[in-house]
Amino acid sequence: MKKITVFLLSFIFIYLLLGKNLSPFSKTMFQFHDQTQPARIQQFSLNLKNLKIPPRIAPDFYYKLGYPVFNFYAPTAYWITSGINLLGFNIVNSLKSSFFLAIILAFIFSFLFLKNFFDYYPSLFGAIIYITILYLPANIFVRGNLAEVWFITLLPLSLSFLYKNSQRLIPANLVFGTIILSLTYTSHNLLSIFFIPLSIIFAFLLKNKKINLLSIVLALLLSSYFLLPLFLENHLTIAKEMAAKTKYQDHFLCLNQLWDSPWGFGGSIKGCSDGMSFKLGKFPIIFAILGLITFLINFFRNKIKRNYMLRVTCYVLLLTIASLFMTTNLSQPIWDLFSPILAVFQFPWRFISFSMLGIAFFSSYFWHNVKLPNVILNLFQDLTRKQIPKQVRNDTKNLIIILAIFVLLIINAKYFQGKTISKSTYEKKYLSQKYIQEEAAFQIPEYFSNFPKNKEKSFNNIPIELINNQTTIEKISNLITLLTFLFLGFILINKQLWKKITN
Repeated sequence: MKKITVFLLSFIFIYLLLGKNLSPFSKTMFQFHDQTQPARIQQFSLNLKNLKIPPRIAPDFYYKLGYPVFNFYAPTAYWITSGINLLGFNIVNSLKSSFFLAIILAFIFSFLFLKNFFDYYPSLFGAIIYITILYLPANIFVRGNLAEVWFITLLPLSLSFLYKNSQRLIPANLVFGTIILSLTYTSHNLLSIFFIPLSIIFAFLLKNKKINLLSIVLALLLSSYFLLPLFLENHLTIAKEMAAKTKYQDHFLCLNQLWDSPWGFGGSIKGCSDGMSFKLGKFPIIFAILGLITFLINFFRNKIKRNYMLRVTCYVLLLTIASLFMTTNLSQPIWDLFSPILAVFQFPWRFISFSMLGIAFFSSYFWHNVKLPNVILNLFQDLTRKQIPKQVRNDTKNLIIILAIFVLLIINAKYFQGKTISKSTYEKKYLSQKYIQEEAAFQIPEYFSNFPKNKEKSFNNIPIELINNQTTIEKISNLITLLTFLFLGFILINKQLWKKITN
């Protein structure tokens, strides 16, 4: 079977099995924890239509006085989802399409990352593992966390571009890699901030460190329109106070929850009986462990060259182990020690996002290095009474990988569905003017400057007119982003500038 055929079949199976409940053409929607998402998309799109770029205020929130949610909440997912809306899809269909697009791109981007290190079919298997780790459907169908889903999607592509920059110095790698890094840095408030130092460490492990560090610096400058107000103006809101109300001590996982826990649509609670599941999936864990064992065997037998591959593998291994460890109650002493920093993370299980790529990586590592057992080869030889050529051995292994891919998709399809509701009912409930103007802001109160205890009472005391102007910090951050974007354009078209950069 040709490689492109297998890739296209994987696409079809992903659509039919994982994306069937995300089709924009169905008449149903599903409910999840953060039901302000449709209202946010509607308000972000409204800003774009009115050329309020970058959007900072949800103008109709808080009784049409405006609410600065986009000034402090990572915007990448809303750029993408509102872009889909502007193409002609309604809000609900745009939201569903955004989730489905994230699954498809997570598959492609993780494949591109893994293909830098492994053969075609092991990389394809790892990409399927990446999107079938059950934390992804939990984020879509249980939590409805659009930002975290897109962080998971963009993470492997960011690392892939850093790797490509280290291997081949061309303007396109630097420019597009910088843009992808910027999108990742602005995809999720907390995960993105943690990813910044992680991306710097990854760059130091590769060749051409300076060009990658330049890419990271340019990505941060490109993200200034969001990051500067986030860091410099966040103290004007009650975000920290609201975050402090969520005690991280109540949201540690028990180790067995990563292996198996009941699937549900509830929330995270204290102890080991959460209303939602945090299991990763047995097959991803098994294949990752097999890959780890294979790596350790190769390492101690000195079959691994002391080069970038070893450094990357060790980086991924440490990141995976550390991130999974940080989700469990075993890590509480570390959380307590660094509580001024880690407390804002709120939920320790968010670290699962970083472990997903490692689980996919070592699953690919296993299939890349494993050889078919002699028992299987001898059986084939006995049946055919012929010596099995090397190519046939490889084809047999690839066939097993292909079968494993489709089995994984079939087994995990049942998790890619939510609590169904008719689309019309959903729109009336979460996209009505009453919900947008009077309720949405109070569902995400962390960006109020002085949150009132009684919203009806506050409505009687609010000013008749409120003018929302950008602050000096916001104007400066917009300018930095614009100048950086123009600079990246000059890199693409000006060969002399590129020569100066590379020299």
